[in-house]
Amino acid sequence: MHFKISRNMQDYFGNIMNRGGSHASEDRSKFIQFDIYYCCALVGMAACKLDEDDSDLKDMVDKYPNPYRDCRSQIAGLLIATEAKRLGVDIHSSKLEEAMLQYLNSEDETLLSEKGVKTLNAYSLKGAYLLQDYPLIDKPVSREEFLEGFNLAIQKYSAN
Repeated sequence: MHFKISRNMQDYFGNIMNRGGSHASEDRSKFIQFDIYYCCALVGMAACKLDEDDSDLKDMVDKYPNPYRDCRSQIAGLLIATEAKRLGVDIHSSKLEEAMLQYLNSEDETLLSEKGVKTLNAYSLKGAYLLQDYPLIDKPVSREEFLEGFNLAIQKYSAN
């Protein structure tokens, strides 16, 4: 299963994101695609909202780019914690283990199951729409502008 990015995201964040690939940044003033994907996923998870419409999604990568490989356990844990919160699963109940079995796969390099990757994609897509609606008005033209909007969105949605 691939991590996926929407064409809309690529267009909206095009000024600050290298389109050439997700593993290496050709232009050091721009983010790699996975940076944007992950920031959007964080916003979606902070809001505890996802968008499962995959009609506009295209394959990005099937494993974490090098800068993210050492964070795969934390990303998997964050996904589980978010899903437990969204689904109302008590973290002390046996239902948490059931959720973990649905979203995790220790044999996959990402540590996520197909459902786990699909759910992370859905959080990323929703996070992208939340960033487009608030607080950014126009397409961000610099990394700093994006990070300012990202920070405001994380603060807003984490407070809920």
